[in-house]
Amino acid sequence: MIRKFLIFISLLITTMMAQSSIVIPIGASITVPENAYLCAETITVNGELIPTGSNVCNYNDAGAIASIIEASSLNENGYYKVGDQISVTLKFSRDVAVTGTPQLSLNTSLNNNIANYKSGTGTVTLTFNYIVQVGDVAPDLKYVSTTALSLNGGSIKDLTDRDSEILLPQPGAENSLSANKNIVVDGVIPIAGTINDGTGEDIDYSSSLTDMSFNWTAFDDLNSSGIKHYLVGVGSALGEVDVHPFVEVVDLTYNFSDLLLINGSTYYGVVKAVDKAGNISSIAKSNGVTVDEFEGPPTITTISPDLSKELNLINVPSINIAFSEPIGLLDLEVYSAMSAIDFSYELSSNNLLISILSSLTSRDEISLNIENITDLSGRIGLDQSFIYNTATLADFNQDRNVDAGDLSSFIMAWNGDDFTKELGPSTGSVPNLILSPDNKYDLEDVMGFSRMWHWSRKNDPSGKLLAALGEDIVLTQDGSIIQIDWQKEATVAQFEFIYQAEHVRINDNVKPSKEDLELVYIDTLKGVNTFAYANISNEKYLNKLFMFKVKGKISRPVNINYQFYSHDGELISQGRKALMLEAIPDVFTLHQNYPNPFNPVTTISYDLPGETYVNLVIYDILGKEITTLINENKPSGYQSTTWNSRNSLGEAVSAGIYFYQIQTKDFIKTRKLVLLK
Repeated sequence: MIRKFLIFISLLITTMMAQSSIVIPIGASITVPENAYLCAETITVNGELIPTGSNVCNYNDAGAIASIIEASSLNENGYYKVGDQISVTLKFSRDVAVTGTPQLSLNTSLNNNIANYKSGTGTVTLTFNYIVQVGDVAPDLKYVSTTALSLNGGSIKDLTDRDSEILLPQPGAENSLSANKNIVVDGVIPIAGTINDGTGEDIDYSSSLTDMSFNWTAFDDLNSSGIKHYLVGVGSALGEVDVHPFVEVVDLTYNFSDLLLINGSTYYGVVKAVDKAGNISSIAKSNGVTVDEFEGPPTITTISPDLSKELNLINVPSINIAFSEPIGLLDLEVYSAMSAIDFSYELSSNNLLISILSSLTSRDEISLNIENITDLSGRIGLDQSFIYNTATLADFNQDRNVDAGDLSSFIMAWNGDDFTKELGPSTGSVPNLILSPDNKYDLEDVMGFSRMWHWSRKNDPSGKLLAALGEDIVLTQDGSIIQIDWQKEATVAQFEFIYQAEHVRINDNVKPSKEDLELVYIDTLKGVNTFAYANISNEKYLNKLFMFKVKGKISRPVNINYQFYSHDGELISQGRKALMLEAIPDVFTLHQNYPNPFNPVTTISYDLPGETYVNLVIYDILGKEITTLINENKPSGYQSTTWNSRNSLGEAVSAGIYFYQIQTKDFIKTRKLVLLK
C-alpha cells in the first residue's frame, strides 16, 4: 500500500510536471477517478491501470489482457415466462470493444438457446439478451459451460486491440451467472383442463337469474413452475367473457353471484391457468348452461274457455291457453272432420291466443293439436291435444237439447231484435248446420229452429223427469179430448206425451195458428209426442186441446211433461202429470147380447163415443115393452148392462123371442135375443 501510494504521488507530480512517459510496474496499480485526467506521451502499464472514466490517454497495456471476471443479469431473481427478455451481463477486467454479434449459450432447452450481444462496447460490461421461447425450461438459469461465449464471427478486444480472454467462470461457481442470480425460466405453457357447468357433473340448465357456477379439472403444467391461479369468466357466446370478466381463483370451482342473467339465454364458462412464471394456458370453454328459471319442461296450466264449454256458433270466443312459463315457439294445428277451420294465433310470453276466423258447424268437434312446445331455454314439453264441442244450433242454454227453454230464448231475442240468437240462413245437414247470420229475423230463422227442434226430439232422450216447479198443470179429459189449461203468464209452453205406442195415439186437436210458432213432433214408434207453442200474437192461448185414441177397451196410462215460460224467458212452471186414458169408441154401437140364446141372464153391451142420454128397452115379439134397462145420462165409453128375463114388475117372462133397442140423441139400434126355458 505504501508503494502504491508513492506511485500515485509520483504520477501526480509527473503529471503536474508534464513528463513525456509514465510506467506502472508489475505488482503496482493506479486508479484514475472520473474527476481526474492522466495523459503522457507514453504510459506503460506493467501493473494495473484502473480508469473509471474516459480520462486516460496514450497508454500501452503491457500487462494482463482483458478477461471475464463475473457473470450476472440485469433481471431480478424470479420466474420468467415465454416472451420475457433476460439480459445477461459479462463483466471484464478492463474495457473491451465489441464487433459483430457474439453469442452466449444458455441452458434454457435441449438445443442450448442463444443469447445475442446487445450492448456495452467500450466498457467493462457487455449485455446479452435472450427472449424466453416456448418449451424453455431452466430451474436455475446458467450458461452451458465455461466456453459458452462465442464470438460468432465478431470480436471482443481490449482498448489496445488485444483479443480478450472469453473463458467464463465455471457454471455454478463463484462469480458465475447462477451464483449471482436465481432466475427460473419457464417456457412451458400449461395444458388446459376441462370445465363443467355447475358445481359437480356438467348441467344443461340453471334456474337462477343471478348465480352461475363452474368447476374444472386441474390444468397440467408439465412439471414446470406450477399453476399459480386460474382466471374464470362468463360469456354469452362460446369463449367470450362479456357477462363477467375474468377473476382470479385458486380453487377448482367458482360461483358467480349478482349476475343479471336472462331467462332462456345460454351462458358459457371460460377458464385459463396462469403458472408461477405468468404463462397463460389456452382457454377451456364449457358447453354452455341455459337459464331456465322455471324448473322442468313447459306445461299447460289453464285453457279457456273450459273444455266443458261449447264453442258459440255466432260469436266464436277466442281460445286462451296459459303455459307454466314463457314459450319461444310451438306448432299448432286446428281442424275439424266436418269442415276446414281458418284460424290465427298469437304467442305472447306464456299465453297462446287462438282466434277462430271461420264459421263453425253445429254439433262439431274442434281439435287442437299443440306440438313442440318449446320454452325460452329450448326445453320441449309434451305434445297436447284438446277437443271442443261446438254448440248445437238453437240450443241456447247448452243442455244439448233444443226444447221449450230454447224456444223461449229465441222468441225473446226475436221480439227484442237481439241478433246474437239468429238461426238462419244455414246450410248443411241437420244437425251439422253452418250458420251464416244476416242480422235479421225471418222465416229462415224459424226454419232453423224448427229443424233443430225436430232433430232434438228424434235423437235426444225423451221422457226425462222434470223437477216440479211453480203451479201444477190443470187438465181435464172429455171423451177422447184432453184439455190443458194455459197458464196465465206463459208465452211459451211445451207438452211431451209419453204413452204405450201399441195402444195409444195422441194428436193436437186445434188447427195451427199462422201468427204463432207451433211445433209438433210425433213418434208413434217410441210413443212420444211433443208439442211446443210460442204465443207471439195478440190472441193469447187459453187452453190446448189434444185428441187421443186408445185401442181396445182397457184404459191406458199417459205421462205428460210440461213446461211454461214467461215473456222474459223465465221458467214459471214445469213438472209431470200422470193420466189414465179411457178407451172411447169411435162410433155408437149396440152389440149382440151374450149369451144368446140365454137362460135366465144375458149381457147387453153398447159403445158411446160421447156422453149422452141413453134409453135401453126390452120388447116382446108383438112390440109390447117388457122392461126398461137404462133410462139416464151415460158417459162415453164401452158400456154394458144385464137382463135377468123379468118384466118391469119383476115377474119372470116366458121363453121366446124378444127385442132390445137402444136410443140416444143421435143413434137408434134394435137387436133380437132368445130366452130358453
